[in-house]
Amino acid sequence: MASLQDDKTNEELVQEALAERPGAFRELYDRLYSRTYRLAYGMTGRHELAEDLTQEIFIRTYQKLSKFDMRSSFATWFYRLAINHSLNYRKREMKDIHKGSEIDDQLPSGAEQNIESNVLGQQIQSQINRALISLKPTHRMVVILKDVEGLNIAEIAERMSCSQGTVASRLFRARDLLARKLEHLRSAL
Repeated sequence: MASLQDDKTNEELVQEALAERPGAFRELYDRLYSRTYRLAYGMTGRHELAEDLTQEIFIRTYQKLSKFDMRSSFATWFYRLAINHSLNYRKREMKDIHKGSEIDDQLPSGAEQNIESNVLGQQIQSQINRALISLKPTHRMVVILKDVEGLNIAEIAERMSCSQGTVASRLFRARDLLARKLEHLRSAL
């Protein structure tokens, strides 16, 4: 049986969280976690880092919750914050790399399984993730929002605070770059 809380809008839960009703922010977290994690994973390409980034996004959301002015939907406001935080995270990560940090290029865990098809599948997924990670953050973001999250161009434009034409252009460019970077996989598929 669904609880009464399931019927509440995100905006109602925000108001309750601001009024310090126990559990209100947790309900928002539960509703938004999986999409936020997928966004973070798309930006980092690593599960541990994606989990850390996801938690940072929710901490930032909680800290800035009082700044939500109800002019747009909470989901739009939240994803704009999540996107900005993800892009800022990527900038920090690139600075760390330039300061001498090493990039972990290992295959995902379990890549040494005995079944050849699983190994091949994991290697292909790893190469796709590397190609996605190699894109500029704004290009990567539109691919994630369109192809992973399933948003339409207008929704992406709203969340990224840019025009639909800019989104379409970035998406075209990103897909073209990915296709070129992954051309060698055509024979494996």
